[in-house]
Amino acid sequence: MDAFRGGQNVRSFEIEQKYRLKNPAAVRNILRGLGAKKIRSGPESNELFDLEGMLKSRASVLRLRRHGKEARGLLTFKGPCLKSRYKKRVEIETLVPWAKARALLRSAGFKIVRNYSKNREEFVLGKVHVTVDRLPGKGWFLEIEGAPARIADLQKRLGLSAKDRDERTYPEILGL
Repeated sequence: MDAFRGGQNVRSFEIEQKYRLKNPAAVRNILRGLGAKKIRSGPESNELFDLEGMLKSRASVLRLRRHGKEARGLLTFKGPCLKSRYKKRVEIETLVPWAKARALLRSAGFKIVRNYSKNREEFVLGKVHVTVDRLPGKGWFLEIEGAPARIADLQKRLGLSAKDRDERTYPEILGL
């Protein structure tokens, strides 16, 4: 998520863990108590692109994301998952003009193979990025992105356990 936070990395690793949430209000209160800063809130749309199954065959994803009706979007490439305690994969992101990026991808032959929306709240707590997501008809989820030790520490502070973990992607949760 470096692009939205102003990072300059062109290639980096995303390390994150997703959890199913029973009480999002309690989690928000704990985050505020720990000093987390809310940086964004609202609807988010995601479109996953592929070129004749090429990315799927490589266990990779090309996603164009937009918050609300913003003119800019976030174009993200995610490589295959690597062996790790938490979900880890190569991630390359860049901010783009949403409509132009969408037109460029379609003109280059990429097709939208999946799309989904969710309501997302984003928080930053030190070097950890946290999202609280509501998927229509599927409930509440939390993602913690950061170094493994920081993920484990925040999981404990939020009262989450291994049984709360959800290893699926959002398209898998939504049955797409």
